[in-house]
Amino acid sequence: MKKYIYSIICLLILLAYSCEEDKLEPLFDDSAPAKVSDIQVENLQGGVKITYVTPNDENLLYVKAVYTLADGSVHEVKSSYYKNSLVLEGFADTISYTANIYSVSRGEKMSEPTPVTFKPLLSPIKIAFASLELTETFGGLRVTFENEAEANLRFSVVTTDTVGDMIQADTYYTKRKDGNFAVRGYQPEERLFGVTIRDRWNNMTDTVYARLTPIYEEQLDKGKFKEVKLPGDTYDGHISSNMTKLWDGKLGTGGGEIFHTKPGSGLPQYFTFDLGGIYSLSRFKLFHRDGTGSDGMYTGGDPKIYEIWGSNDPDSDGGWENWVLLKECESIKPSGKPQGEVTPEDKQFAGVDGEDFEFDDGLGEYRYLRFRTVKVWGALDHMYIAELTFWGKPQDKEEEE
Repeated sequence: MKKYIYSIICLLILLAYSCEEDKLEPLFDDSAPAKVSDIQVENLQGGVKITYVTPNDENLLYVKAVYTLADGSVHEVKSSYYKNSLVLEGFADTISYTANIYSVSRGEKMSEPTPVTFKPLLSPIKIAFASLELTETFGGLRVTFENEAEANLRFSVVTTDTVGDMIQADTYYTKRKDGNFAVRGYQPEERLFGVTIRDRWNNMTDTVYARLTPIYEEQLDKGKFKEVKLPGDTYDGHISSNMTKLWDGKLGTGGGEIFHTKPGSGLPQYFTFDLGGIYSLSRFKLFHRDGTGSDGMYTGGDPKIYEIWGSNDPDSDGGWENWVLLKECESIKPSGKPQGEVTPEDKQFAGVDGEDFEFDDGLGEYRYLRFRTVKVWGALDHMYIAELTFWGKPQDKEEEE
């Protein structure tokens, strides 16, 4: 028994001594990782792609680049350890820039910097600026541009006020590859317009100016519009919907606030209405339904391809002999995103601003219009529209000139 107790005491002494000798060691060595190597540079529009080989270092968590833009702002771009490239953006000039590349550990310890020098290609805003075209249009100015990099751009439009000072007229945001927009609401009197472009790094171009005379137009009085039911017209209202919803000034989402044709009515389908006067049409806007699920914009029964026809003496049998094709239209999503993806820019364009189409000159003057839906965005056989608005010049105005 005494021998057993003695053995226990000796074991406890050894354990106590062993604990005194133990030292707390880190679970891993968090020293700074080795630097990246074999760096390659690919200059981009307003940026650069830097490719490298990551070190074979268990401490590496990510690689980052630190660089300074022309305005003095410092930026960082990070890439995880299983990738081998970084893209740096925001450069307005094609001069030489230097970025420092770091390997970073799990404990945020950085390697020594590896400097990389590069010369970005011409920036997207300068390419867009070089492509700018300013032309007069109905009620104002039309701006046409190219944006091949699909960069986020902000167009600022200025014009003269009543005393000749330059004031802000409109701002247009887009990342469309190529496109155009109009600033309207002006009388047919010569005035000075200017356009400047900024990007999301606040780089800004010069201002391009043009003296232009807006083309006269006026919004047609919707109070004079009325439905004309011709033989053969395929329009059939869905539940409480009727054609007056097209010009009631409401952009609601519900079936009681929009023009909605009956499911099963088939495509193509068409309806006819009276403008209440004879006009030389300049343009129109179609406001898309801002619904949900399969009943919203760029889906379901939202018109994608459609036609506008004009007549002053509609065929009594509902035929097409006395009709003239005024406009073939295709709805285009500004973002270019695939079916099912709708961006804030898409919603603003379709549901708030309205999709705008201009008529060609010399088409004549018309009182009756026929709207023919050829294809909708979804796989449906009916359609819906929130509102239609038309502009033009009345016949008596044409005669005065």
